[in-house]
Amino acid sequence: MKENCNKIYAVCYDTLDVFNTKEEAKKFYSECYYMSEGAERDRYASVLIGLNFCNIGKDNVSEDCREIAIKIPNIEDEFIKVKLDERLSIEDTIKYYEEIIYPILSVSKSYRIDFNNNSPFEDFGNDNDSQFGSMYSFSNYYQEILEQMNIVVDNISTSDWSAGKYNLIINNEEFKLTAWDNLESVVDNINSMLDLFREKDKIDYKDSNMTQEGEIEI
Repeated sequence: MKENCNKIYAVCYDTLDVFNTKEEAKKFYSECYYMSEGAERDRYASVLIGLNFCNIGKDNVSEDCREIAIKIPNIEDEFIKVKLDERLSIEDTIKYYEEIIYPILSVSKSYRIDFNNNSPFEDFGNDNDSQFGSMYSFSNYYQEILEQMNIVVDNISTSDWSAGKYNLIINNEEFKLTAWDNLESVVDNINSMLDLFREKDKIDYKDSNMTQEGEIEI
């Protein structure tokens, strides 16, 4: 795990559960264990045994994951869920959480965004609104997330086109945002932005090779 992402993981029913502390994880699964029986209880027992020895517990059935559930601090048995586009191995699911979702949550926390709210971005607006300090900036928010992923963005702006609806422009590519975007929406946007930068890197690499091959020695 990343040093700045010291989380506790549990895999059960093909879902990666993410907890802040081992005590929190063991409490949740202990309650599940005592409220179940038979094969279901065996699943929870396997998770608890794993948590006794390391920072990840796994049930006795799951081999991969189809979604990630992040425990909401200080709210009993409440999770924010993110469905994966495709099933991933347990190792790749943890990697996806740490490289994509964790930076989003980290920046969101600094902006006091509550994804349990129906309108997590109600205090955000276009660049003019944020310039005069009346609202947070969508541009700054997404720029900071990308910087967490070591991607520097010079050309980014946000304008509104309807109440609570915005256009975010990055390198001439447009992304639709709303005040009621949930965590899955932000994850989808970031993945699309990363695809954009990967494609740009491929084009730049191709153009660089063409230039080198076209050089004439004198």
